[in-house]
Amino acid sequence: MDIQEKIQICKVVAQAILADARLTDSERDFLYKLMDRYQLNEAQRNEVVARNIEDDPEELVAALETEDARNQLLVELALAVASDGEIAKTEMELLQKVAGALNVSDADLALMLKAAIS
Repeated sequence: MDIQEKIQICKVVAQAILADARLTDSERDFLYKLMDRYQLNEAQRNEVVARNIEDDPEELVAALETEDARNQLLVELALAVASDGEIAKTEMELLQKVAGALNVSDADLALMLKAAIS
C-alpha cells in the first residue's frame, strides 16, 4: 500500500468519526494512532485533519487502487466508529456508503462491526 492510499484511508476515517458532529477522545486517539502506524509526516497529517467535509467518501474509495488498501479501509473504518462504544446513525450511513462502493454486503459489514465492537 502506498502513502497516497494511506492518506486516503485516514481521510475517510476522519470523515467517519466526525460524521456525528462529535469527536470523542477515543476517536481522536484512534485517528492519531492510525496516522502513526501509517508513518504520515506532518504535512500529510495536516492534509488528513484539514479534510473537506464535502469530500465524497465514494470518490476517496475509488482512489484506492490495491485490494489491500480497500480491505484495510473497511477494517479501519469499523474500528474507528466503534472506538467510542457506539455507532451513530450518520456514522453507519457513511459506513454503508463505503461498503457499497467496495461491494461489501450488509451482512459482511454487520459482522465486521460486531467484531470491532467486541
